[in-house]
Amino acid sequence: MKALLTHLFPAWAGPEAKLAKAQQYLEASEFNEARWLLEELDHPDAPTLRLEARRGLAQSNLEEGRARYSAGDRAGAEEHLALAREFGATSEQCREARRVGRSEAPPKKTKPIPAEPMTVGQDPLWSLPPDDPRLRYAVLVESYPDHLRDRLLELGPDFATAVLLIDNGQPQEAEKQLTRFIEQDPVARYERARAALAATHLPAAASDLMSFGEAVGHQRIGTNHTAVLLGQVFLSLNRAEEALGPVTDCRDQATTPSDQHVLDAMRVQLLSATGQLDEADVLATQLVRTAPRDMGVIRMLAQIRLAKGHRDQAMGILEDGLNRCCSSPGRCGNQPLDVQAARTLVRLYLEDRIAPKRTRELLGQLAQNVSKPTWEDRYLAALVARNEGQPHARDLVQRLTAELAPTDRRHQRLSTAFSDAMSS
Repeated sequence: MKALLTHLFPAWAGPEAKLAKAQQYLEASEFNEARWLLEELDHPDAPTLRLEARRGLAQSNLEEGRARYSAGDRAGAEEHLALAREFGATSEQCREARRVGRSEAPPKKTKPIPAEPMTVGQDPLWSLPPDDPRLRYAVLVESYPDHLRDRLLELGPDFATAVLLIDNGQPQEAEKQLTRFIEQDPVARYERARAALAATHLPAAASDLMSFGEAVGHQRIGTNHTAVLLGQVFLSLNRAEEALGPVTDCRDQATTPSDQHVLDAMRVQLLSATGQLDEADVLATQLVRTAPRDMGVIRMLAQIRLAKGHRDQAMGILEDGLNRCCSSPGRCGNQPLDVQAARTLVRLYLEDRIAPKRTRELLGQLAQNVSKPTWEDRYLAALVARNEGQPHARDLVQRLTAELAPTDRRHQRLSTAFSDAMSS
């Protein structure tokens, strides 16, 4: 237990020990751990090491961004490039990472081109050579339901070119160019919503998704269901009540079990967000019965019970879910350990000072499955320190508090769990 605590919170040591530990992190390329340790360290060598840590973080995020572009994960790549900029990378370095990553990306797998040119209606897309980037548009068209494909193709090559800008890392330009197609056919709104999401223009994305559903009808496109996407966007905007009606209507019309399940799961989230906890509880309970290994639904039901003040029930739901799925440490059947569920369960055990043996087991599993500790992991470490009566618990709480924005709801959790430490 102490080893885990030391791994998560080395900061109670003296300045020299902290500096030595930070140097070890830097030598091991653990730049984020080094930066966190050096953040408020009062030592003459600390500024130099802090700069080294930031440079390392910038470089590692540039490399990860390039690698993700190479793998075709544009959204993930841009997240890492944004982090690289935060740590001091220049715009030119980010552009170069994009350029190199795209050049290294393997050609997308496509249908074999037959000797005779293949067409979709009168459209020549499938007659393009396999390395032509426009072939990506043909793959996108195929992800739409059959009855919408011809409508997309009728929007012409300029629409296709604008859509391709989204995955080329130019979502704002794509959003601008797609606007002129909205009046031609509202089916274009989904692609403009995708562009708005990539550009983090959430209100615009919400508007387009709502209008798409009203004019075209919500449906599954590729791996996404447009009504579920609508719900996710409105949740992010704290406007869940506006999505509840459309998602419920869509669920009533859904015909496949998979669509019914994802729409019901979204309804649970929206009902919870709008304070309709009893309705959310009933629906989540039904979902757990029909999909007993869906840890996402299990987590939602546990959170609902927590919100209703039933901590013992929440623990039982999480424990049952993890035991049902996890047959060996760190594995849930054929899927990885649900880290979020394990974190929540061990947090409840630690906060209530119960089940010490199970707590140690869960902490061990988390240590095996979490490579870079988060705020939540450090909160667990602080709870361990509190429960063991370790004198540095107050320092850990102060550091946790400093990491949060003033309006963050986790302040209340800290206040409740560490009332003595925070008042002393």
